[in-house]
Amino acid sequence: MSRALCTVKYPAIYEAFADQEERKMSSFLNRPMIRQRLLMSSALVATLAIGIVLGMFVTSNTVEAQPTTTFDGSAALMFHFVKPGSTSDYEAVMQRLSEALNETGKTDQSSGWKVFRAGADFTGQGAVPYVWAIDPVVSGANYAAATIINEVVMPDEMQQIFESYNNAFTDGQVKQLPVNLELVADF
Repeated sequence: MSRALCTVKYPAIYEAFADQEERKMSSFLNRPMIRQRLLMSSALVATLAIGIVLGMFVTSNTVEAQPTTTFDGSAALMFHFVKPGSTSDYEAVMQRLSEALNETGKTDQSSGWKVFRAGADFTGQGAVPYVWAIDPVVSGANYAAATIINEVVMPDEMQQIFESYNNAFTDGQVKQLPVNLELVADF
């Protein structure tokens, strides 16, 4: 029998039933352990809600994913394929990379690191190839340009540099090509 039907046909039974249910609820809430659990659960839900709201509005000022580029050989080449109209942007980022290496004291890394521009496109993509020649490679060092520059610039400037750097690469499938080298003969 439904509660609505019960209230119409048998009001006295419904009142007794409602009073009994109310007493059960009040005695249920009066139990110290239950109250403590409800309070802790409410606090947890409130904390999660505040965290979600703050997470939506407060953002990190660093570049979202810091790339890692390491080399295993004693020397390495890294080919970058740049759009013809973006060579000045790429070279400006390389200049900022050089400054960042010096500012962070990574002289062991910078001493063997040279950046060359190829005289002609050999890719067939219409790109301007750049080559990083690194000899010797510093074992375990991160050679990712964006990560190194991010150590010394303000977040707003880093975002601009990161976009300029990434937009300089060709739209082809190959944008960067790392090559680890091992010395075979020294003449």
